[in-house]
Amino acid sequence: MGLSIPIILSEYFNSATGKAYGIGFWTKLRLARKMARNRKKITTASHFLEHLMMATQLMKVPPSVEGCVVECGSYKGGSAANLSLVCALCHRQLEIFDSFGGLPAPADADKEHLVIRNQEVHTYTKGAYSGTIQEVRENIAKCGAINVCNFNAGYFDQTLPQFRKKCILIFLDVDLVESMKTCFRYLWPLLQDGCCLFSHEAHHAEVASLFFEDGWWQSTMKCKAPGFIGAGTGLGLLPSANGFSSDLGYTIKNPAGAGFGVNPQTGGLS
Repeated sequence: MGLSIPIILSEYFNSATGKAYGIGFWTKLRLARKMARNRKKITTASHFLEHLMMATQLMKVPPSVEGCVVECGSYKGGSAANLSLVCALCHRQLEIFDSFGGLPAPADADKEHLVIRNQEVHTYTKGAYSGTIQEVRENIAKCGAINVCNFNAGYFDQTLPQFRKKCILIFLDVDLVESMKTCFRYLWPLLQDGCCLFSHEAHHAEVASLFFEDGWWQSTMKCKAPGFIGAGTGLGLLPSANGFSSDLGYTIKNPAGAGFGVNPQTGGLS
């Protein structure tokens, strides 16, 4: 991990990152340390360096761009706690969506997923990755910024249709393809141009391929498939048997239509 950290943190600690919010070097250093400590305090399925990657992009969205941050799939609240800390610094609301009772019953096609980089098969069952709303609230209250959080309890097809807020960053850790499709249907239209949608299923063939299924996007979303950076291996944030990888990938909505600079190759916002 030590070899990858300088590369990951170079953009995070760039003086331009967070400048518009008054976030300087020492604030970012304290934030990174707290994020790292939180991983030991809260059971989480994601890594703090993945959270740091998202924090970097969040701090690069200009304050003039309206919108909140959305997380779908909170588990025990580890990623939500860390994202809430960044949201507080950037004066953004964090909307947390979860059943708080685990995964719904997976359809036949979602019971098994191929993990491309390891050629493994992951299985899913109803109720997996469960964290109660009380547990998640308590974890965020102890380790994050509970005052910027709003909790939306229920399955995504029950809660997302009523959601109308513009978004400047979306984090999906939802495991199932059908859940991903539901999130796309209701959240993609709300995501601001030039902003990022992250998925923690970059290594799952069934999920990553959805970002390239132009037929589904054209018929359902009325737009071209956006593609997905990190498909198959994830972003190179953490050491693995085959070099560097992670479970995190992302796409950018209409980068050419944004009112601020975007580098589609890295997701960096100038």
